Amino acid sequence: MQINAVIFDLDGTLVDSIEGITFAMNRVLESRGFPGHDRDTYRALVGNGLRELTRRAAPEEAAADDRLVDEMFALMKEEYGRSWSVGMRVYDGIPGLLDRLTEEGVPFAVNTNKEEAISRRIIAECLPDWEFSAVAGGGAQSRKKPDPEGALRIASSVGVEPGLCAYVGDSEVDILTARNAGMFEVSVTWGFRSERELISAGARRIIRRPAELLALIGL
Repeated sequence: MQINAVIFDLDGTLVDSIEGITFAMNRVLESRGFPGHDRDTYRALVGNGLRELTRRAAPEEAAADDRLVDEMFALMKEEYGRSWSVGMRVYDGIPGLLDRLTEEGVPFAVNTNKEEAISRRIIAECLPDWEFSAVAGGGAQSRKKPDPEGALRIASSVGVEPGLCAYVGDSEVDILTARNAGMFEVSVTWGFRSERELISAGARRIIRRPAELLALIGL
C-alpha cells in the first residue's frame, strides 16, 4: 500500500491526556455542585471536543440546558488551559514512529476535535522534537470530526491525495473521519477505546503498537 502522508488524532493516539481532562472537568462539575466521574468514564465520554464532553459529563437535566452547558464549557476551557499537563504523557513507541517517518520523508500532521490553540501547545511542549506539517483543531469556525474538512485540508496543504493518506486514531469518530475523507483508516488499541469497541465500530485495520503502522504503510 502506497502511503505518502500520515494524519494522527491527538488524544488517545499520540498522547495520553485523560488525567488532565478528568481533573479539569471534575473541578468544573464540582464548582456547580455536580458529581464528578472517574478516568474510565471519561475515556468513554471523550472524542467529540470539549463542549460535547462538558454536555456528556453533566447530569441529564443540566445537559439539556444549552445556556448552562455553554457556561460550563467556558469554565472548562479556562480550567483545562491551566491543568492540561496533569498526568500528560506521550505513548510508548510514538517517538520512534515519528523518528522513522521523519527519516523516510513522510509528512505527518494532527487532526483533532480539541481546540486548536491548546492542541498546538500540547504538541509544542510534549512533542517538540518533530515537525508536524499541519495541526487542524476544533474551534468556533471549524467543523468537528467526523466531518472530513480538517483531514482534507491537511491533505491539500501537504500536496497528497486523500487516498494516499493514512488516518490514525483511537475511536469510532476517527474511523468515520477516515472513511468520510476517503483515507486509509488505521485504529489503535492503546488509546481511549478497547479493541472490542473498535471492532464493533467497524475498524478495518487495528494496530497494537505504534511500530506496526510502518509495515501497514510500506516502510
